[in-house]
Order: sequence, then C-alpha cells, then structure tokens
Amino acid sequence: MFEQYMDSVRREEIAYPKLFASYAEREYGILYYMEDNRDSYDGNHGCLYPEKIQDLGTVLEDITAFYRALGRRALLYHPFEKDYFRRHEGVLQAHGYTYTPEEPHRVMLLTGENRIHTEKRLDIRVLNGWDQRVAEDILLPSGEPWEVEVTKRRAEQEGAYLFVGCLGEKAVAYTDIHLSRQGDNTRFDYIVTAEEQRGKGFASELLGFVVEYCKENRFPLCWQWAGPSEHICYEAGFREAFSIEAGYAAGPQVG
Repeated sequence: MFEQYMDSVRREEIAYPKLFASYAEREYGILYYMEDNRDSYDGNHGCLYPEKIQDLGTVLEDITAFYRALGRRALLYHPFEKDYFRRHEGVLQAHGYTYTPEEPHRVMLLTGENRIHTEKRLDIRVLNGWDQRVAEDILLPSGEPWEVEVTKRRAEQEGAYLFVGCLGEKAVAYTDIHLSRQGDNTRFDYIVTAEEQRGKGFASELLGFVVEYCKENRFPLCWQWAGPSEHICYEAGFREAFSIEAGYAAGPQVG
C-alpha cells in the first residue's frame, strides 16, 4: 500500500546530511564528513548506490583512501537494497570492513487523526533559522554539545522549520522538520526536551502543534523514524508504514 512512498523517503534520507555536513559525491554514492564534529554519527558516513557499482572492491578501496586522508575510519550505512552487505560480506572482509546488522528502521507516516489534546502551556515559536536558546537551555545542560552545530546547520537551511517551545524566555523543548528539495515529503526529526523538564508532557504538546501546523500549511507526506517516543507519535497520527534494512560496515582502523 505504501510502496509508492518508499522511494521518496529513501531519496530524502540519503540526501539529508547535505543540510549540515560536508560531502564528496562519487558515481557510486556520497561520502559525508564533518571536520569540526567527528562525533556526529549522522555526519560522518558513506551512502552507496548499489545499482551503479560494478566492482565493490575498487569502490571500497577508494572510500578507505578518502576517509584515511581525513584521518578517520570509513563508515558505510547499509544501502537501500535488501541483503546487500550480507551478500557481499566476503568482499567487505577482504578489504578490512566489518558488517554489523541492526534492527530495520521503521518508517511512520502521518496518516491518522491527531488525538493529542494537552494543556497549552508552551509559547511555541516557528523559526526559519537558529535560536541560540536551543543550545544554551537544552542541549548544553543535557551534555549533548555535539548536537548543537548539527541542529544549527539544519535549522538554517532552505525548507527547514525550527519549532521552539518556551516557558517565559527559557526554551524547554524543540524539534525541526525539513521539506525535501523535490517538494514531495516532509521529514520530522526527534523532539528534544530540557533534561529537568522531561516527563511533563511538553514533547506531546509540541508534537501536536507541529502536526497541526503541517496540516494547515499542506506540507506533503510527513514522516519520521519510529523511536523511543513512538507512543506519542501514534497519538499525533503517525502510523508505521514500512521498514528499511539497517546496519553499517566499518572500514579498517586508522593509525
């Protein structure tokens, strides 16, 4: 039923790190890296296009050399092709790569009714840019400094919307969404709540607001990865639609 949406979501997920990371495009895929944030899992990895690869061994050698020149170990996300790494595990091992499978990523689409009805306590602001309070009030006190630059770069890109929920002038929760360059889908990111404000329903209130904002503005195909707040997302109208194979291959150690 939802197969028509799979290509749209897959395409957006491959291109998404372009919002905040540097990258090198190859015929066989895209190699992402962040010179000032090596701890970002989302900003330091490669994505492959299996249909464009004739000799995986040669591709792996090129990828290893690329990341080694940056002083880091290569990391490849599993391509959006079933069992690709498992079917080529011998080639991966021969070139020093170790494949680690993960549970499939489950995709939720906004297809149901928003049933979140909470007390309106937050002053929610919709921004097309960065709000430093996200860093000062939420991320830094929560011990997540590596997320600051990634979120800041995302929020400053065309098609991005940053939603910041405040109590007075203090930010207590935020999330961001991004409209794809093709204009055919809207990617939701996770909601982050200030550590001392968790468990009070602020994430639900913020998500309910964002969902209604997207509906009122007719944003296309709203989707997100299923995760820890899946029950809240269900109340907001998100329903699991399909799964995408997940895992990664880590290249040879550097130095």
